[in-house]
Amino acid sequence: MRLRYVVFASLLLGSCGEQASKAPSADEMKDLTWEQILEKARGAEVGFAMWAGDQDRNRVIRTEIGDALKSRYGITLRIVPLGDTVEGVNKLLNEKSAGKTAGGSFDVIWINGENFRAAKQGKALWGPFSAKLPNMRLYAEAASERDFGTPIEGMEVPWQKAQFVIAYDTARVQSPPLTFDAMKAWVQANPGRFTYIAPPDFAGSAFLRHVLLWAGKQDPRFWKGFDEGLYRMASTAAFAYLNAIKPYLWRKGETYPPSGAELARLFANKEVDYAMSYSPSFASLAISRGQLPATVRTFVWDSGTLGNYSYLAIAFNSDNPAAAMVTINELMSFESALSMARAMDSGSPHRLEQLTEAQRAQVLAQPRGPATLRPDELRAHFLTEPDAEYLNRFDKEWREKVLRQ
Repeated sequence: MRLRYVVFASLLLGSCGEQASKAPSADEMKDLTWEQILEKARGAEVGFAMWAGDQDRNRVIRTEIGDALKSRYGITLRIVPLGDTVEGVNKLLNEKSAGKTAGGSFDVIWINGENFRAAKQGKALWGPFSAKLPNMRLYAEAASERDFGTPIEGMEVPWQKAQFVIAYDTARVQSPPLTFDAMKAWVQANPGRFTYIAPPDFAGSAFLRHVLLWAGKQDPRFWKGFDEGLYRMASTAAFAYLNAIKPYLWRKGETYPPSGAELARLFANKEVDYAMSYSPSFASLAISRGQLPATVRTFVWDSGTLGNYSYLAIAFNSDNPAAAMVTINELMSFESALSMARAMDSGSPHRLEQLTEAQRAQVLAQPRGPATLRPDELRAHFLTEPDAEYLNRFDKEWREKVLRQ
């Protein structure tokens, strides 16, 4: 998943005048039944703004899911490709500032984290709407409460699930380090064979957050908003750890790979012995494409690895929020999730207890690539993302307290 973050000097909240034809508000639609929403949605076109960098995901959405929307509801799905989610959020905020309350650039956006926080604070999203969707029952309740610490309040709904994993080659490393103490010992004993991705790359930031959580002993306060005292204690210990391993990193820690793709290249070329990603199936997919040897496997730390959901939200100026809701509900469905899992070697984002016996059987029978961990192992080591302010502070201070040291 590649949903990067957006930093704004200020949010664009001004308005240059209202348009007369704006769509009905969530409050105006709150008493409609799902059948009435379906009727309002029929025959509409829905623009879906999404990161377009994954060909397998794009194919499933354009064909299987797009065909289902057309045949069941007469909805035409139009993909609005984004190089980065921030592009979509900036469009929303610019249209909000310009008073463009109808005829927006798109209806639905794939979003999470700081991008969601910015769009929500800028009042650029339509809703709340989550309570109306029948397929909300398929997702864990916790996934609908907070997104990187931001209260969701029905303004977006969970869609896909991801979790951080580390890849290694069993031909080179027989026993990967499963704790941070073991990793420190391994790095110092094998100079030049380990590195991590520089923030703000999402996987690089995730690696740093793991170190911060470990240094802070995974204190429950990490998940209850930002705590300055906890941050100072944990970050001091985390920076000490990162600086202790820095001289033993690839190129002695003087530079870091800027992206997951670059780290994967170094790993494939045997320049380093580990790669990392927020996609549990990334190594299996690379094996299937001939980019990595069949001996590659993945692991998670004993203390767990961070996982999160990406979400779907509706633009404040969608011309047909009913059609947007129906589209989102279809994207959240069991059938859509199964199509995505088959195309991308990914697990199900759904609560298994909410599926029928036949559906559970299909999920459990879904083949996994050779380097993809079992779903139960991933679930057992799943750590929810802490408040986003920890990410913002630590990424920023890392440059001063580690990179430039």
